Amino acid sequence: MIRRESPVTLFREALWRTQKRWRQMRLAGLVGSKDCPVRFRAAGYYHPHLEGIGEGARQSILRYADLICQGRFCWFGKGPVPLGLPPQWQLDFVSGKEWPPLPSERLQVVRHDGSDVKVPWELSRLQFLPVLGKGWRLRRDEGYRTTAKSLLSDWMQQNPVGIGVNWTVAMEASLRAISVCFLLELLAPFGPAEQAWLEDVTRCLWEHLLFIEAHNEFSHFARSNHYLSNIVGMFCLSSYLIGPGMDARRIRYSQLVEREIKHQVYEDGGDHEASIGYHVLVCQMFTVYAMLAGARGMEPSAAFFRRLRGMYEFMAAVADADGRLPQVGDCDDGRVELLSDDLQQLVNGGPENQNSLTVPGLLGVGRRLSAGNFGGHDEDAGWFGPAGPIEMAQPCSVRVFPASGVAIGRQADTEVLFFAMPNGIGGKGSHTHNDKLSVVLRVRGQSILEDSGTYCYSRDAGRRNIFRETLAHNTLRIDRQEQNQLSRERNLLFRMEDDACVSMIRAEEAENAVKFTAEHTGYARLGVTHRRSVSLENSRQAMVEDELNGVGEHFIEAVWHFPKTWEIVPSGHRGREVRCRLEGPFAMEMSFLSTVELTLQTSVCSISKVYGSAVEGGMLAVSATSPAPWRLETRICWQ
Repeated sequence: MIRRESPVTLFREALWRTQKRWRQMRLAGLVGSKDCPVRFRAAGYYHPHLEGIGEGARQSILRYADLICQGRFCWFGKGPVPLGLPPQWQLDFVSGKEWPPLPSERLQVVRHDGSDVKVPWELSRLQFLPVLGKGWRLRRDEGYRTTAKSLLSDWMQQNPVGIGVNWTVAMEASLRAISVCFLLELLAPFGPAEQAWLEDVTRCLWEHLLFIEAHNEFSHFARSNHYLSNIVGMFCLSSYLIGPGMDARRIRYSQLVEREIKHQVYEDGGDHEASIGYHVLVCQMFTVYAMLAGARGMEPSAAFFRRLRGMYEFMAAVADADGRLPQVGDCDDGRVELLSDDLQQLVNGGPENQNSLTVPGLLGVGRRLSAGNFGGHDEDAGWFGPAGPIEMAQPCSVRVFPASGVAIGRQADTEVLFFAMPNGIGGKGSHTHNDKLSVVLRVRGQSILEDSGTYCYSRDAGRRNIFRETLAHNTLRIDRQEQNQLSRERNLLFRMEDDACVSMIRAEEAENAVKFTAEHTGYARLGVTHRRSVSLENSRQAMVEDELNGVGEHFIEAVWHFPKTWEIVPSGHRGREVRCRLEGPFAMEMSFLSTVELTLQTSVCSISKVYGSAVEGGMLAVSATSPAPWRLETRICWQ
C-alpha cells in the first residue's frame, strides 16, 4: 500500500502520526487534572412518543432489559449468557481468556490463543444501557434505572482511562460514549441525590472525548468505519457536553462528518468497504449524526441527505420481503444503537433463529428521517416523535448500483442478486471477501443460494480465511487459486491483495426477462478472465452462464451454497450434462451443461448469519479440466 502512495501523501501521513503521538503523550496530563470543565446537557436526540412505539418493540425492549437486570447478557449467536452483575469487563467468556489491567498500548489485542477481543469490546460498548433507559421510560421500573447506573459506575471503576483492553481502539470508546450519552438523556432529569453520580459520568465522558481526539483513527492512506465512528462520537460528545470549546468542536466535527459521507459512500448509495454488514453500521452512524445535528439546530446539507437517502435505497433494494439483507462481505453485527429488530434477534437465542442483518426497523427510521419509501416498519420511530403511517416500498423489477457493483432482478416472487463489488476502499479494504460475480437467489420468500457469511475474525485464523475464500461464495474458482490472494499469516487477518478488478454490471431487459453481465480479472495472473451472465426468465427459471477466456488448460470449480432447508439429490455425477434435485419447501432442479466432462460433488458447508456462530448448509461443486476458452451453462428451474 505504501509503494502506491505519492511522496506528498507519505509526508502528510508522517506528519499526522507525529501530531497524533504528541496528543497521546499529553493525554495523561489532561485526564489526570482534577478540573472537569464541562457539564452534561440533554441534546434532544429522543422525543419519545410512547403511544407510537409498536407492541413488538415494546416487548423486545422490556424482555431485553429484564435479562440485563438478571445478569444475562444477550450475545451474538449465543443467546442470553449469564455473566452476572456486574460482568467481568475484560473477559472473553467463550474462551475463558482475560486481558490484564495494563496500559492499553502494552496489550496485544489479537493473541491467537482462541480468544476474541470482540467479546469484551462488544460488552464494553455498553449498548444495553440505552435499552435499560428505554425500559425505564416505558414502565418506570426503578430496577431498570438502578441497574443501568450501577453497571455504568462499575465499568468506570474497573476501566480507568487508558488502562485495559477496552481502551485500545478509539472506535470502541466512541461507540461507548454514544451509548452513555443516550442513557443519560433517557434518564434525565436527575434528582439532587444523583448529582454526584452525574458528575462522575460527565467526567468520564470528558475523558472519552480527550481519548478519542488523541487516538483518532484518521489516515491519509485509507479511512473506514473506524474513523467515521470517531468523528460521529466526538460530534455526539460535543453535542451533549457544555463548556469551553464545545461549540467550536461541534461545528468542526459536523464538517468532518459531512465531508466523510462523500468519501465513504458511493454516489449510488453503497458503502465503499464492499460489505453489506458494514453498510448497515455506517448508515446508522450517519443517521445518528443527522438526528443529533437536527436536534442541535445544525440541519445537515442537502448533499448529505441525498447520499444518506441513497444508503437507505440500497438497503431497501437488496432486502427481502422481511427486511433481511444478504451476508455479503464481512459482518460483525456492529450497531450504534440497538433497535427492536436487533433485540428480537438477540433474545431469541441460537444461530438457527437469527439473522443479524434484519433491518426493517432501521428502514423505518430512515423513512421518517428522509421521507423515503423504504418499506420496513415504524415500531422504533416513536422514540423520535410522532410518526405517520408507513408507506410500503414497491420493489423494482430491475435495479443496478453501478459504482457499488450490485444488481437486483425481480420477476413475480423470484429475486436474483448479482455481486461485482470492487475491492473495498479503492482496493485497500479489509472487509472484502472473494465473492466476485457471486449470486444470491430467493424464490417465494425462500433463500435458495446463499452467501456463507463471516463467522469470526480473530478467534480462529483458519476459519476466518475459509469464510473469506472463493469457495465460500457462489462463483468460480480456477486452479484452486483465490480471486484476490490472501495472506496466510495469522497477524494479517484483514489483508487481501487487490487482484480482482471488476467491470460495471451491464443490464438487459426484455419482456418477462432480465439479464446481468460482468467480469473480473482476478485470474489474469493465470492467463484467463471470468465473465458471468445471470438471467431470470418467466419467474420459473434462473440461468447462469460462465465463460473463461484466455489460454492454457485449467481446473475449474463452480460452487453453490444452500441453506439446510434444501437437500441436494444428484441425478448424475459425471458427463457433459449433470443434474441434481433440490428437495425442500418446494421442488427445484439444477442442470449443468458444458462441452467437456463435468464432475458433480456434494458436501456439507458452514453458513454464518450471526457473528461467532455458524450452522450447517449444503454445498454443490461442479468441476472440469478444460483448455480456455471454456463455457458452463447452469439452469435452476422450479414449478
